Amino acid sequence: MDEGKFVADFIAKNIENIWNIANSTYGKLNEEIKLKLKTAYSEYLKKTEQKYSKSKSFFIRDRSVDLYSYYIPVGLASNGDRVKLDTPSFSDCLNQSHHFVISGLGGSGKSVLMRHLFLDCIKQNSYVPVLIELRDINAEGIALPKLIDSILDTYGFKLSGEFIERAKKEGHFSFFLDGFDEVDHTQRKQLIKDITAIIRKYNKCPVFISTRPEDTFNGIDELLILNTMPLDKAKAIALVEKLPFDESTKSKFVENLKSGLFEQHSSFLSNPLLLSIMLLTYGENAEIPSKLSIFYNQAYEALFQRHDANKGGYKRNRLTSLDIQDFSRIFSLFSLQTYEKRIFKMPRTDCLKYIEKSKELLKIEFNAEDYLNDLLSAACLLIEDGLEISYSHRSFQEYFVALHILASPPELQEKLVNRYWKNSLSDNVVNLLIEMNSELVERVLIVPKLTDLFEKIGVKNSVGITHTAKYIKIAYDKINIENNSISASWSGFNSNISQLVGFAISLSGIINKIDIKKHKEFIERITSKYGENGEKIEYETKTLTYRSPLLKELFESDSFLSGRYLSSAYQGYKILKNKHSNHTKSIEDLLGI
Repeated sequence: MDEGKFVADFIAKNIENIWNIANSTYGKLNEEIKLKLKTAYSEYLKKTEQKYSKSKSFFIRDRSVDLYSYYIPVGLASNGDRVKLDTPSFSDCLNQSHHFVISGLGGSGKSVLMRHLFLDCIKQNSYVPVLIELRDINAEGIALPKLIDSILDTYGFKLSGEFIERAKKEGHFSFFLDGFDEVDHTQRKQLIKDITAIIRKYNKCPVFISTRPEDTFNGIDELLILNTMPLDKAKAIALVEKLPFDESTKSKFVENLKSGLFEQHSSFLSNPLLLSIMLLTYGENAEIPSKLSIFYNQAYEALFQRHDANKGGYKRNRLTSLDIQDFSRIFSLFSLQTYEKRIFKMPRTDCLKYIEKSKELLKIEFNAEDYLNDLLSAACLLIEDGLEISYSHRSFQEYFVALHILASPPELQEKLVNRYWKNSLSDNVVNLLIEMNSELVERVLIVPKLTDLFEKIGVKNSVGITHTAKYIKIAYDKINIENNSISASWSGFNSNISQLVGFAISLSGIINKIDIKKHKEFIERITSKYGENGEKIEYETKTLTYRSPLLKELFESDSFLSGRYLSSAYQGYKILKNKHSNHTKSIEDLLGI
């Protein structure tokens, strides 16, 4: 992007609006004020374009590279595919709404897409884009409006608060709020209030929010929720071809993708991050694992032992002499400490502080500076970006947290699982634990919590409509009906009992067979009967009883709000409870004596 041209184009297109806002702020405009305004816009746009057009990637950590050297468009779609954007642009999005949530799993490309939309916003010349990494709220401890003003000031938009306030009201800005799921749970309630206030007070300003899947935003009517779409085979191949890796390995990998590998492992290979990691491990492992935990273990081993595929097989020497297990133990404890504080990015001094604490607790001798340099340059689990250090991807933090929990003493395992299970909607720690040791999660979490649930709703032998009504009220605040879809939400920011109900069904091996035709007819009937011309209708669960017509229909359905679903969970719970009540075995049983 030509710096001089895009700034000149923006000012030329918006000059009348800028002068109008300035007139109402400063009164009569003179040449000094005009120069100050032009300087502020020019400085801000140049600096932010320079910052967000380049970044480090999973494959390139030692320098920032052009975003579009590895960018592949990630599609967006609403529930029910009413809105579908295969190659989203800023203008495409605004044709649908002015306020968005971009929801997607870890590694699905949300942050890269947000940067693309930010840069595309600059090209469109209609709004001044402001990108906020919401995790900064954790460290800074300041409210979102002040953080926005701080970002504007930091990048050169040094104009009076009155001018900026008037510009916001005139719809002069577009706000890109990246990583809601990375904000500490204790801060989220205030953040939601701040976001809602911005949307309503400055309703002419577009707002984009990225997050892992959350129920939180279902209750904000102004927001259109779009989900990131998995990569199709063509996009997956295009991404692989862009990655800086050994050409012969890439060529072989692409051929295998074309000849059936993609369809066989689409759950992994349709995710940009996991696809990238798979390329890294491709030469080491002939098979793609069926479990995410094994996948990350292979990735760690490949990173720890990796040769640089772009430098003729040059092996990256490590400064520490730690073996692969001790290196992992230290990083696991480091990850637990940062995860506890919801820290994903930190100054180097803080990073060293957590490493030193891990060293002290584990009683392993090494030099903290050397270890940090190994994390950055050899193992590449962290990346350095300016003055701060962050995880190469947040999912590595989650994997190593799960590893630490598994290696902990039993009494500590129970405390940690119960401390973190409510994060399972926004991260993968509990899901990884289930993969690696499902019996631990069943024993210390699922069975005790579901014992409390079924006692509370009064289930003794079988599930009836009154039990289902009570469960729905406990698990959800609202039932939402729109666009031939039914969802349920609750006002909390953490996972709730509904997650554990789902775990009980899946872990016990109970199969819920759904009649697709019948379920489709049910959805159409419910949305026609209780919806309103495609608009979202919310039913507060506290108003529903077992006599309510809507609840009766839900109870008799095949949905996650049905009596059949809750009954399956109860049967699953009994299977798991019985399994663990008979868990204690003598050494003779274990050894087959």
